[in-house]
Amino acid sequence: MRNPGRVRVSVWAPAMGRLLFVCIAVLFAAGPVRAGVELHVSPRGNDEWSGRFPSAQADGCDGPLATIDRSQRMVRELLADPGNRGPITVTIHGTHRLDQPLVFTPRDSGTAAAPVVWRSAPGETAVLSGARVITGWQRGGDGTWFADLPDVKAGRWHFRQLFIDGRRAVRARTPNDGYLRVERLVDLEPKAAWNHGVDRFGFFGADIKPWPHLDDVEVIVFHSWNTSRVRIASVDSERRVVTFVGPTVFRPLAWDPQQRYFIENTAEACDAPGEWYLDRCAGRLHYRPLAGEDMAKVEAAAPALAELLRFEGDADAGQFVQHVRVEGLSFQHADWTLAPAGYGNDPQAAVTIGAAVTADATRDCALERCEVAHVGGYGIWFRRGCKRCRISRNEVHDLGAGGVRLGEPQMAKTDEAMSSHNEIVNNYIHNGGRVYPEGVGFWMAHASHNRIAHNEIHSFDYSGMSLGWNWSDTQPTRTKHNTLEFNRVHHVVRGMLSDAGGIYTLGTQTGTVVRNNIFHDIWPYMGKPAMAWGIYFDQGSNGITVENNIVYHTLTGGLMNTGQPNNTIRNNIFALSAWEACWRTSSAGAKADLSPSVVERNIFFLTQGELFRPHMGRTDDASQWDYNLFWRTDGEPLRFYEDELSAWRKAGRGEHSVVADPKFADAANADFTLASDSPALRLGFKPIDVSQVGLQGDRSWVDRPRQVRFEPTTLPPVPAPPPPLALDEGFETTPVGAPPPHAIVSCDGANDRVAVTDQIAATGKRSLRMADSPDMTHFWDPHFFYQPHHRRGVVTGRFDIHLGPGAEVGHEWRDHRAPYRVGPSLRIGPDGRLTVAGKHLLDVPRETWITIAVTCGLGEAAAGTWDLDVTMPGQPPRRFEKLPCGSPQFDQLEWLGTTSLATENTVVHLDNIRLKAEP
Repeated sequence: MRNPGRVRVSVWAPAMGRLLFVCIAVLFAAGPVRAGVELHVSPRGNDEWSGRFPSAQADGCDGPLATIDRSQRMVRELLADPGNRGPITVTIHGTHRLDQPLVFTPRDSGTAAAPVVWRSAPGETAVLSGARVITGWQRGGDGTWFADLPDVKAGRWHFRQLFIDGRRAVRARTPNDGYLRVERLVDLEPKAAWNHGVDRFGFFGADIKPWPHLDDVEVIVFHSWNTSRVRIASVDSERRVVTFVGPTVFRPLAWDPQQRYFIENTAEACDAPGEWYLDRCAGRLHYRPLAGEDMAKVEAAAPALAELLRFEGDADAGQFVQHVRVEGLSFQHADWTLAPAGYGNDPQAAVTIGAAVTADATRDCALERCEVAHVGGYGIWFRRGCKRCRISRNEVHDLGAGGVRLGEPQMAKTDEAMSSHNEIVNNYIHNGGRVYPEGVGFWMAHASHNRIAHNEIHSFDYSGMSLGWNWSDTQPTRTKHNTLEFNRVHHVVRGMLSDAGGIYTLGTQTGTVVRNNIFHDIWPYMGKPAMAWGIYFDQGSNGITVENNIVYHTLTGGLMNTGQPNNTIRNNIFALSAWEACWRTSSAGAKADLSPSVVERNIFFLTQGELFRPHMGRTDDASQWDYNLFWRTDGEPLRFYEDELSAWRKAGRGEHSVVADPKFADAANADFTLASDSPALRLGFKPIDVSQVGLQGDRSWVDRPRQVRFEPTTLPPVPAPPPPLALDEGFETTPVGAPPPHAIVSCDGANDRVAVTDQIAATGKRSLRMADSPDMTHFWDPHFFYQPHHRRGVVTGRFDIHLGPGAEVGHEWRDHRAPYRVGPSLRIGPDGRLTVAGKHLLDVPRETWITIAVTCGLGEAAAGTWDLDVTMPGQPPRRFEKLPCGSPQFDQLEWLGTTSLATENTVVHLDNIRLKAEP
């Protein structure tokens, strides 16, 4: 190869010009280049030129290079030249369509004194695109347009995204808005748990059809905190059953009785403006334009690559990419792929999904002032063995999954292979989850000593930030000593998923600090379960300090799971939650050597709802609360569960805490500035300065997120308490083999163990049969229970019962607290002895119907006692009064259950189950 510093000479140039060019060449060849080299790359360039000029020279003999590939080869030659010790800059102009990702290996490394910089020209934004432009559009006969693509027909190209003038077009789906619903499960394994996937389910009506090219049709199933994307194997229209090539990640209907899904990529579904469909067999792309779109003028682009940029080192081999900076470039158009069995193995956060920009074994490198957009997975992932790298002032948006990731789900075995001491600062990360709704704005695991600061994250369908990847405080981890500060995270979860947070944590995270952040507008899907918090300590979370944060506009609270040990939650504002301000939990299973969490000098500000989740965390012994301020504005009394502050103090939960107005400047408009005489200041609360939160720099950058307009937030109303349940169930209209109406059945997966039968009845023709056996996993199965929601008056529950040989039965009333309080409770042993609180009251016969009636006062009528009436054939009723409740404080009926306690093959029948309340 010629010396890259030499200028090419045209043989037609005049003699004087020839002499000048020769002199310049001699100067370049005279010694090593120390001042640095700049190469230019432009679509208007030529790979035979030197690349030293930003545009073609007047004589057409020199100018910029044409391709990224040629410029990279020239950089490598310069780096290999011992005489070149200066920095190298590759300045890129225009838009470049990549036919393969740009890959940096250790061969591309610079040094601290002489880095290698890949950048856009000043004042320009060069684009590196993984897409091909589609032309040749023709008008179809049904309002659509089409383009024939020979590479698609030949199987050389299969894309799953289409962009029209930079807008992500909608892959044909049904329904266009909202969801379809799973009708039933089919052929479910008897003991299938919630985390057991299925490969089929039943659907309603003609929601799913045996469409042409069925193997290209995908079903996207929504679970609580993630989704499955499964391919259809077959459709049985007569039985209304769809079968998939591979299983879903979780079992549908495990939580939500109206399990959601939609269908993507059928020709029939391409029925709304903005939708497209790719017929791979015919090699034809169909598109239905939006109003005003001229297909002769639009730019239609579809990706041909799944990855755009990769830093490719090998930490285990000690080979690193070093001192490479990428500045001001726009990386666009990367696709996503789908495995033959579909996507159904991610437990959370789309952790198996890759990124458009990926780095491994990278040292002292930077990605700054870049854009990553229109991609099918995550935007940026600095994965394994990345140290002292900087991801700064990038805009990462229009993402198939999440935004930025650091670290990896699997813990590195060595420090060299762990990512640490990196900075992710001043990035604008928004609008993700377009393919995988479970993607998060920022995700980090098994990485330590990193700083994540001044980022703005919004418009994701799951958590804004996620830290850690162990569901236990006993598992080893490298997620430690990280600092997350001055970030603004808002409008996440967005009614799409649930069980999420503005920031979500897992496992031990010793030395991690979450401070001076703002989290707001975190709203889950409003089905079952509906849960989303501002700061969410999930399983095993410990070792974290959370301070000086402001959290507002959440559904189920600013804070979740204070029962996790060894955390410090101090000087935070938790405000304007809809249903609860905080969920407290107990720390069962935590390490004995972990200290209690400290919850102090926080402000809890309510305008509605409850302070605490009513039935959770009452016995939390892993958190110490004090110096907190509590206030509500709606005139309702502020209750600590059912108690006042005095009882809270007496329980050791805050001797110095107060109920008082914090005197915010304008809480309704999220101005939580404290007045100078705020009582919070007397508790030691330090005012929180929000001026440094979010993006930093020039006004055009800082104001970028402010250009997005969100609807004003109105807190959803607190759900009305469910009405009291009145029961009068003789099972005469319930089909044989069906479970009891209005009840919840638990029978270890053997769904026929509690079912209606016509073999025997106390009255009429049917009763409820409960069959036990020695192969039950739990001694308390089978059982069934009702949720009566009775809280006042005198309630009587009555039922007929027929005991088979050896049958052993328990009947119990409970409230909904944690731990629950037991009310009336009785037990009938295998010998027929009926006992209450261990005391034998009478013997009951077997294989005949008897009637049992339980009467108990609730609310103001509660006395801690109850009455029992037992009626046996041919005998007058036997009455037992003022029997002790299991807990003297029992005053609410939220659980009424009957349990078979036998450990052998036995049968119990029940009939005429009635429940009513008198004032």
